[in-house]
Amino acid sequence: MSLSNALRNISGDFEIGRVLLAGSGLAAVITPIVFEFADMSHNGWHFDVTAWCVAYPGGLAALAGIGVFAIGNKDKSVAVARSTQAATNATQAVTDAVTGAAA
Repeated sequence: MSLSNALRNISGDFEIGRVLLAGSGLAAVITPIVFEFADMSHNGWHFDVTAWCVAYPGGLAALAGIGVFAIGNKDKSVAVARSTQAATNATQAVTDAVTGAAA
């Protein structure tokens, strides 16, 4: 499975939600490191491990959790809609066959 397949929805098209989640996830991993490095260079290379370990994982987990839930919920809704449409089409085909045979 390639990365581009992970960014596609169940129809096989790129989905803006998945692309934005991947981009923001990448930014969430890289930017705190860059900002901490800049802060360390400005403040004499002091690194506050406690602040980093308390703040960073929670924000990253919230970003991933909310994004994955929203995309999964949308995919589930699309799958239910497709199933309902297929059942409706099958029922209509049977109705048309019965009506055509009776006439």
